[in-house]
Amino acid sequence: MTSDSHERARLSEYNRWLRVPSPSGVLMRWFLAERGMFFVNGPLLRLPEELNLTGAERVLDVGTGRGALLRLLDRQLSFERDPVGIDFSGPMLKLAAEDEVRADRPSALVQATATRLPFVDGSFQLVLCGHLVKHLDDDGLRDFLDEVYRVLSPGGLALIWDFAPTGLRLLDAFNQLLIASHVTDPYMRTTAALMRFANEAGFPFVTDALLRPFLFPPIPRASVLIGRPPEEA
Repeated sequence: MTSDSHERARLSEYNRWLRVPSPSGVLMRWFLAERGMFFVNGPLLRLPEELNLTGAERVLDVGTGRGALLRLLDRQLSFERDPVGIDFSGPMLKLAAEDEVRADRPSALVQATATRLPFVDGSFQLVLCGHLVKHLDDDGLRDFLDEVYRVLSPGGLALIWDFAPTGLRLLDAFNQLLIASHVTDPYMRTTAALMRFANEAGFPFVTDALLRPFLFPPIPRASVLIGRPPEEA
């Protein structure tokens, strides 16, 4: 299966899960709303201080879900330019659009795949991507990182995080089973693995983002902060 067909198979699986009125689907929709961000993305709420953000940055959220993270960051920073959220899932973007009606500053929502970002080179100063790369095989991850490099402006940063293995065989098997109840055969990578892929993509700045703690689900996360070099004088 090619990377593209693999990604589309994951999308079909994901959309089917969203549409089914199951307890797990209802729970996921709740955790992806603003009230659930403290549990699933709590460390990201400290981004303004951790990265010295000013609000002048143009921000892209890849795999934005319901767009809750962008709205919460906008409340802290009052972005000067509308942030952009993309998601491959039409049903998820429908939920996001319904939520955006109540937003102080609506985000621009775009349906697109992470491996083909529909933006010109150097469009963003900050790219966020949470809980998405588990859907990408190695070729898909390489394509995604190439796209992130392309759409970042010189000196721009990208923050990527997702579920990680623990190194404990039985616990990893259980966590894999838990995640696979929603997504078949997720790719769980360590921070070191994500850093290696980022180095191979040509990012000169690559470091462990040390994002923690995540309260739900109780599975460790891998996280990396990567960046393009600033413009040469």
